[in-house]
This record gives sequence, structure tokens and C-alpha cells, in this order.
Amino acid sequence: MKNKSIWSSENKQTRKMNQVSCEESDIVIIGGGITGVTLSYLLKDSNKKVILVDQGIIGNNVTSRSTAKISFIQRDIYQKLEKTLGYDTAKKYYESQVLAIDIIKGIIDDNRIKCDLEKSNSYLFTTLKSKENTIKKEKELLTSFGRECIETDQLPIDFSCIKAFYTEGNYTFHPVKYLNGIIDLVKDNINVVENLLVEEIRPEKSRYLLKTSEGIIKAKQVVVANQYPFFIKPGFIPFKNYIQREYVNAAKYKKELHFNAINVEKELHSIRFYKDYIIYVSNNHRVTNQLDTKDNYQKSRDDFYRLFKLNPDYNWLNQDLMTNDHLPIIGEVKKNLYIATGYNAWGMTNGILGAKIINDLLLKRSNSFSELVNPNRVSIVGITNSIIDSLSYIKSYIEAPFHNHHIYIEEESGIKYNVYIDKKGKKHRVKRKCPHLKCNLIFNEEELTWDCPCHGSRFDLDGNLLEGPSKKNIQ
Repeated sequence: MKNKSIWSSENKQTRKMNQVSCEESDIVIIGGGITGVTLSYLLKDSNKKVILVDQGIIGNNVTSRSTAKISFIQRDIYQKLEKTLGYDTAKKYYESQVLAIDIIKGIIDDNRIKCDLEKSNSYLFTTLKSKENTIKKEKELLTSFGRECIETDQLPIDFSCIKAFYTEGNYTFHPVKYLNGIIDLVKDNINVVENLLVEEIRPEKSRYLLKTSEGIIKAKQVVVANQYPFFIKPGFIPFKNYIQREYVNAAKYKKELHFNAINVEKELHSIRFYKDYIIYVSNNHRVTNQLDTKDNYQKSRDDFYRLFKLNPDYNWLNQDLMTNDHLPIIGEVKKNLYIATGYNAWGMTNGILGAKIINDLLLKRSNSFSELVNPNRVSIVGITNSIIDSLSYIKSYIEAPFHNHHIYIEEESGIKYNVYIDKKGKKHRVKRKCPHLKCNLIFNEEELTWDCPCHGSRFDLDGNLLEGPSKKNIQ
């Protein structure tokens, strides 16, 4: 079994790293996931001087851990939006997702990108009789938006189902093959730089100075397109969202199938197929609510075997930034500074939407969805849930569960350190606090990483940064 995603396991791409340009650029895009890469494609013929930077290897980060559904069926999102923000907002969000699907399909078809794109009917289902009305309500809303929904009481595989419906117009694909295909298309027009960490964005007159691990980059406009923006201001982004974790298992299935499904109840069941593999997601939780990742990994594998009689070939952890009002955060957060984040576990469609909206803003074009996802919006729902989130962070500052003698805490000169003794007896010691906002780090025994339970930063055994929002190694 591999503790990595099926997509990154198949990523055989190698590229020669470009050099950092110290000359002033028109636009710098930070983040080589689906948003940043697609945005670079949309900008490639704009006559703008654009740099796309990623702190690692493109295709090995957040997008590579997705299940890669391109779907407007997103649990009970439309009734949630109707209840809190009104029918028109729910319909507008649906329209944004359909547009995103059309855009990515158009890009793939027009450029003949080989990324295993295929049509995939999307099922919304429940395993509980008490949730039948939730299925009914979501179907009614989608029908009112003009989408045909077909009722059923079973899935195409043997899986518990009380009530369901499915729709056409959805897809699945291989996200890393898509990213690599786009990079091949833009590399002659866009300066793509990998393994470059942007540590700070500082305004200076009419431009921004980006402090990086290799020096200063100057830019007129900056787009932060990584999963979790690393600044607290502007936008007060950390107070509008929370991190959710899910656990993904994949294994060879007995036959190839071409559908995807997701349920509406609190305990997640998400299914899709890739060639002759079944990919199953479960055990979703806020990172602050369950600090013990070892037990969650094991439960996900046990559930996978119980439901499908399969042991996983791949088992990995996925993290999603969830917003408190259920809408993504996309747009200009400060003059000439743009962000795209908060995709609520639907990064493929919202990532494309983010690229389209920001492209239009950069090029001074109108976009009918920009106000829907404005990062500076304020909602009562968001404020209320932000207060709840702040309270949930408290235990992350005081707890750090460790399992046994090879993972422990020691103190030296008044400073506490987390310690891990590996199988060869080597001692790995890091400071207990995350450099971002000083939460206590916990140990991920499956992937051998130090993880922040507050905002999702991850570090290797010796404290080197793997994933932000932290922009520093553990000192």
C-alpha cells in the first residue's frame, strides 16, 4: 500500500526548472494547482509578463490529492445556500459550476489534452430514511434551475441507498495529467518556476515585492492561488473558514464503471472510478475536532474493506478549506492583490471558476460571478460560524496526542520540542509550535509528517515545510 495519491504516483513528468527573474513582472501567480495553472493558460496570449511559481513540484501538491470530480452535484449545497443566502444566490452558484465545467472541458478538448476526461453521471444519495427529504429538496432545486434529475433507489454498485437521483453533464479526469498538459502549452509564454517558496508579499508604491527563497521578485499584480493564503490581513481570511480532512482509499475493482456518487448525511461517502480503480472518500472531520490522525487512517481502511471487501493500494489524506458561508473566496482582496481559495471540497470546478474570475479582473473585463464570491463580503452566517471556529482552536493550542515511546515531548531551556525516533533509531526533533500562528503540532504516523491542526501546515520529520499556510520551516 502506498501512502500517496494515485495521481501523484502516476506523475512521471520531469521539467528543467526556470530561473527567477529579478526584473519587474506584470503578474506573479503563487501556486501551481488547478487555479494557478489554468490562470496561466488564460493569460498566455495576453502580452503580459507572467511568472507562475510553486513551492514544490507542480502536480505533487493539493490538486494531486483531490478525487478530481468535475461536478455540480455537491451534497446539499443548493438548499444550504437557499436557506442562508436566498434562492437567487443558490441558482447563481449552480450556474457558476456549470460554467466552470464548460470551460475546463473546452480547454481539454480544444488542446487535445490527454487527461482521461470522461463523462460521469453524478449520483446524490442517502443511506438514512430521515434524509429522504434532503434528497427531494436538492432535486427540486436543481429541477427549478433547469437541470433534469432522474430518481432512483439504488446506485450502480452494491452500496446502501435509501433514496437517490442522478444527473448528466458531469465529468471525471486525471488532475495531474491536466496540469502537466497545460504547463506544456504555456511554457513558451509563461515563466514557470518550481521549488520556489514565497515567504512574504510587501507593497511598495504601485507594485509588490515578493520575498522568496531565491531573492526578490517585483510585480505589478499578485495572485495568491494556493489552498490557504498565508496572510491574516487583508481580508481576515483565517476567520472565515476552517480546515476539513478526509481520508481516501483506492484499489483495483472487479470491473470498470463510469459514475460518481456522494451522500448528504454528515458521515461522508464519496465514490468515483478511474479506469479499473474505485476511489472512496470517508471519515471527514474538522482538523481541530480530531487530532489523532492514526486512528482516522485506520478507520478509513477498515471502512473500505467492510464496504467493498478490498484492501487499499493507495491510502492518503486530503485537506480542504471550508468557508463558513459555503461560497468560495475569489477576487481582489486589496488593490492589485488577488486570492482564490475556500473551495469547500470542490476544487476542480471552483478552481476553474477562480481562474476565470481572476483572469477577467486582471484584464479589466466584467464577470457576472465576481460579486458572488467577493473575498471582502460579510455575512451573518460567516460571522456566527467564525466565533464557533475560534473556540474550536483552543484545544489545538493545548493538546498534542502521541501514541508511544518513539514519539514524545521534551523540554530544553524552557522550550518544548516534539521528538520522533525513526525505525533506524535516528532522532528527529522540532519545536512544538507551528511557525504560522503557534498551534501545537501533531504527528502523522502514516505519512511521517508534523501537521498543524489549526490551519493545515505540514512539515517533514526535520521541520522542513511541505505545505502552507506557513511560509517558514520549523526553526
